[in-house]
Amino acid sequence: MFVDLPICGRLFTWFRGDGYTMSRLDRYLLLVNWCSTWPNCIQVANQRGFSDHVPLVLTVDDANWGPRPLRMLKCWADFPGYAQFVRDTWRSIDINGWGGFVLKEKMKLIKGSLKEWHQRHSQNLGGKCKQVKERMSLLDTKGETSVLLEEEVHELHDLSVTLHSMSRIQTSVCWQQTRLKWLQEGDTNTKFFNGVMFARRRHNSIQVLQVNSVCVEGVQNVREAVFNHFSSHYKASNFERSRVED
Repeated sequence: MFVDLPICGRLFTWFRGDGYTMSRLDRYLLLVNWCSTWPNCIQVANQRGFSDHVPLVLTVDDANWGPRPLRMLKCWADFPGYAQFVRDTWRSIDINGWGGFVLKEKMKLIKGSLKEWHQRHSQNLGGKCKQVKERMSLLDTKGETSVLLEEEVHELHDLSVTLHSMSRIQTSVCWQQTRLKWLQEGDTNTKFFNGVMFARRRHNSIQVLQVNSVCVEGVQNVREAVFNHFSSHYKASNFERSRVED
């Protein structure tokens, strides 16, 4: 018996190119024994290139703890309009029900909105800085042989301000990820800070839990133990759920 893994990343694996015709033609079919031995198999559809088929990647992640939680970046507050975006998004979500349910659903929905906002504004800062530097280099090269137009002079000034702001935000991201005061130390060794981040992730990972005097090991077993603990802890029992009044 074969198992068709759910696809991640994309819904379809073949596109005609007209924007209307698409299908899921490509897939991995795994034996049940395979899934029992490696339960954390993931089928990921990557971005399509020149081919009309999407490349598929089958990964076996022994340390797959599920979807990563959304983490707030301090640099988000430095982007103009971020606070207003959060307020408008929160107010636009209309959920009915008791208080705990409303809060949970609104947090879930605003999480998706923040992910999209992050992709548009604060993701790939390194690439955006590179584009700004390349444009500044073109204007500088032109200014070496001729006089820049007034519009180009203003553009060069705006690019300098933008590069400074983006570099400061990128530095803030690195500082938050490493949790080290490397700005005061003056060390900008990227390899070192990447090593620190990986070491922190390994240190924070849960390898073994003790449940009722029994040691629980393995990602799947630890996940089930944590889920059962909080499921029983927050299980509803003899209380009235107040409804949120409009």
